[in-house]
Amino acid sequence: MNAPTTHARTTLATLPLSLPDPTGVVFVDGDPGWPAELARALRAGAAGIALVHPAPVDFADLLDEKSATIVVVDSRWASNPVTDLAEPAFRAAAVKGSRLECRVVMDPGCDFATALLDQLVLIRALLAPVTKVQVQHLSDRALHAEGLTDLPLAVDFSIVSTAALPASASLRLLTSDGKVELTIPSGDTAQPARLITVGPDGAVLAPTQYETGHRASLRRVCELQATRSADGMADLRRLHADVVTTTAAIGDHLAVQAPA
Repeated sequence: MNAPTTHARTTLATLPLSLPDPTGVVFVDGDPGWPAELARALRAGAAGIALVHPAPVDFADLLDEKSATIVVVDSRWASNPVTDLAEPAFRAAAVKGSRLECRVVMDPGCDFATALLDQLVLIRALLAPVTKVQVQHLSDRALHAEGLTDLPLAVDFSIVSTAALPASASLRLLTSDGKVELTIPSGDTAQPARLITVGPDGAVLAPTQYETGHRASLRRVCELQATRSADGMADLRRLHADVVTTTAAIGDHLAVQAPA
């Protein structure tokens, strides 16, 4: 397994010995130069690629690559295995006119565009693609935005940069008789995610999933290889749509704020 970067080595360190080391799988660090690195891995014939926490940069040319390689996006929040349990809970609770709250706490110095992209990827995994985002406020400490999904479902985004709280993502969907709430701690901790559904009969805590997001992503690569997936680029196409939405939202806000 090729792991040339510090970020990739950190990812590998989270993988237990119980998961076999698959031959030919490459981890690509999602820093802003990731498209070139991923293209090299594709052309080198990698059997599988895990793209770790990608930054929102243009990579439209990669979608034209003719390759049998399986590419899995290892997203900061959406790759947590709790999403498999949370998706049906959120979909069952979502009705036309519902409003979803999505909040992220991140470390100081983190990139807000990347944090917003991570939110879009998570909401796509749980409910539906976010088709439009309008940034209401952006500073060096916080971002607030509103968005809309295909359902249609309104989304309130908030991102806070602080050292006072550990990094995490949380989503809450209020219903007429309760709520669905998901909290995903940073993968740097051993704390598991929590999914709580509240209804007329009380609160139900979903079974705890201790598998890390990195391990779940590698497991997906192995499973897709085993089933000989016919579309190894599906994750990249979904990521590209979310990158376009993210960069448009940030760009539109900066254009409005720019002095005349």
